[in-house]
Amino acid sequence: MLFRSIFTIALAFSATSNAANESISVQYLAPKDQSEKLIINEIKQSGVNETLIELSNSLMPFKQPLVIEYGSDDGPLYDPEKHVVQMPYSFYEEALSYFIKNKYEEKYGKSAQLGAVDTMLHTLIHEAGHAYIADQNIPILGKEEDAVDNLAAILMIDYVENGDAAAISAADMFAFESDDRPDYYDFGEYIDEHSFDLQRYFSTLCLVYGSDPEKHAALLDEVENDYLAERKDFCVYQYQSISQNWHHYLKQPETVE
Repeated sequence: MLFRSIFTIALAFSATSNAANESISVQYLAPKDQSEKLIINEIKQSGVNETLIELSNSLMPFKQPLVIEYGSDDGPLYDPEKHVVQMPYSFYEEALSYFIKNKYEEKYGKSAQLGAVDTMLHTLIHEAGHAYIADQNIPILGKEEDAVDNLAAILMIDYVENGDAAAISAADMFAFESDDRPDYYDFGEYIDEHSFDLQRYFSTLCLVYGSDPEKHAALLDEVENDYLAERKDFCVYQYQSISQNWHHYLKQPETVE
């Protein structure tokens, strides 16, 4: 299955995209079978790499060029020793299976393929966020995993056309993974560096809602009525606060004259 390039950077400033100026490069390890060949083609057609590179060039250029390596055995993860983001081919396939299994198009009017691509973009920005923190020596107070989740959501909401919808898809993936777990958490999950999947789901929805409460008025309807009004107010504050805090460390955009 092929995708047109679905992401368009909606940046209100000039941004160079010359290869010589790009601080991110993309590599594909040799596919092991025909399935991986098809996944490579789908990734290339999706536009996620171009979107990530444009975001990096415009907002978070790296001092040390970052490599995105597709086809790794491990991941998705950022390897600080190699300054490489590792992305297995299977990640896209696994995400796609979640969206198909949950009948995404039937329930939400978006294709499973688009949901998987949205999730991949969020994950790429998330892992590149780890790399940017290391590259720029950014101090993080709290969980770094939460910080880069927030970065991915903010960049998608603020700078990617239809990025709010894409962030919601990525949040839905967290919910699907949470639903797939047992009704209890293993001890190791309580001491894990990641927040629980359901927390990551609601945290992302919170930022999307806070970015435009009128457009996303019904987005938090899962929250109990006793807490809903308070949560909505908090999410507006949370979006503004996190966006402002991250922009302190992002390159300041040059406005178009």
